[in-house]
Amino acid sequence: MTVERRIEVEVPLDATPEQVWDAIATEAGLTAWLFPMDPSPSAAGPGPDSGVLRWEPGHGFAVRTETGAFEYLIEARDGGSSVLRFVQSGFEGDDWEAEYEATARGWDLYFHTLQLYLSGFPGEAATYVVAEGPAWSGTPEAWSKLRAAIGGEVGDKVELDVHGLGTVVGEVDYAGPSHLGISTDHALLRFHDRSLLGMPVALGHHYYGPGQDAERLEEAWQSWLAEFYLTAQ
Repeated sequence: MTVERRIEVEVPLDATPEQVWDAIATEAGLTAWLFPMDPSPSAAGPGPDSGVLRWEPGHGFAVRTETGAFEYLIEARDGGSSVLRFVQSGFEGDDWEAEYEATARGWDLYFHTLQLYLSGFPGEAATYVVAEGPAWSGTPEAWSKLRAAIGGEVGDKVELDVHGLGTVVGEVDYAGPSHLGISTDHALLRFHDRSLLGMPVALGHHYYGPGQDAERLEEAWQSWLAEFYLTAQ
């Protein structure tokens, strides 16, 4: 008998249902707090095991992919705020425990990022920047080295010297077992430990406003990660 394993999250948001819908149901919105993708019916993938199951603009949607099902439900609250209810089901692989734990930790960071985006950068266009460490950085020890080098707990000021960008100054807004978040005046910087999945350390940063040079930002952060782990060996 197959046991369904689910992640269920309730996220209070300082935003209207319309703003939340734009953030979760459009490619521009998802780029601002998660990563670029288009969940709309017109972009649904082919095949019987994937596609949009429900699509109700302003209220929520449900989709099925090859890896499971995802449901988003938006509920209005007083004062122009909302609650987002999220459910992910699946996790039936041989190593489902690690996948479940890693995914749950990831959603905790992502929904925190959604809260910060909607309260601090609502509706702003975002540039998504991603980079990975070397293959051997997919260990808890490699993450610990990076975490110790960056330092800081929630509320602490941090400074990172990134060649090509200068000194990046920000404040720690999230510190979890597998993730670190830093807020700057124009970006939300997200660092990820993916050792539970056997994958290298990665970053996925969101830069807001016009005029962002995605190639320059990505090259700078990729070089920063590579240099860090070269000297950390």
